[in-house]
Amino acid sequence: MQEAGYRRTIEELVTLYEVEPDVRDIFVEGRSDRNFLSEYLSDEVGATLCSVYDVSDRVEVPDGELLKAGLLVGKRGRIIWLAQELAQRIPGHESALLVADKDFASLGADPKDEIHGLLYTDFSSMEAYALNDRTLSKFLRVAIGAPDYVTPTSLISAIKPALICLFVIRLCLRDSGTQAVIPAKVLSKWDLDDNSEVKAREVFRLSLDKVPRDEWNGKTPDLLLAEYVACRDKVVGEFRDYINGHDVSVAIVRFLKSECAHVFNADARRPLQTPEVLELVMMSCIEKGHLEAAPMFQALRRWACS
Repeated sequence: MQEAGYRRTIEELVTLYEVEPDVRDIFVEGRSDRNFLSEYLSDEVGATLCSVYDVSDRVEVPDGELLKAGLLVGKRGRIIWLAQELAQRIPGHESALLVADKDFASLGADPKDEIHGLLYTDFSSMEAYALNDRTLSKFLRVAIGAPDYVTPTSLISAIKPALICLFVIRLCLRDSGTQAVIPAKVLSKWDLDDNSEVKAREVFRLSLDKVPRDEWNGKTPDLLLAEYVACRDKVVGEFRDYINGHDVSVAIVRFLKSECAHVFNADARRPLQTPEVLELVMMSCIEKGHLEAAPMFQALRRWACS
């Protein structure tokens, strides 16, 4: 038996699947996703040799391997790399299923290749599954205790423009080659009513200011704004394809503080002002039955039951 926290090499993982063909592993991008899917598949996980892992906790994937494969360094890159390796080394295997966020694929900026054993979220991120009337109603009434005038519709209407704006800004910064990111202070004070191009340019300026000028890679706030406008014009259809998962809870906190700040006065709900805490509570409000129609979850259950 391997010790807790032991990470296998790809060779060890392949050997395990060849020696123990009944083992079924699901790999996801993070521990929150692991906990979420473990609960959704609790019946299957409890009755079989099926386990859910954060890929970084279970498999050793050197950054150099990702770069060699032309993948971005990060958990999504690790998921895709592992899927490619397993598909090549054990063609047609049924030992592992790998789940990656669709991320920026909706704007053509991230690969969404068909690889055996690899599933993508139906929306840009796992958190997007919470953005529906049923889940948000439960979240607002039971978890938050929001007044009746605060509805799922009013919440989504208020945060949607900001989520799309942040999503496109993040893409432009990621692909700029500058390593610049949106400053935490900018996110925590985001004005949901101002998602203008002027605001986007200011965010680019503040983000670049955190990076030494000789690392700007020829980018300027104006150049990034032009790329932002070009990307934003490609946003069509389902808005949940254009959100960064962790921005959701930040935007909801901003919305609640503007609409009904008193809900955070109670000792029990004061911690929900922290976006990371609010995100965990929001995701726990998603009911299994509501996920049954989602293609990714249907594929997960079929595979886990096979």
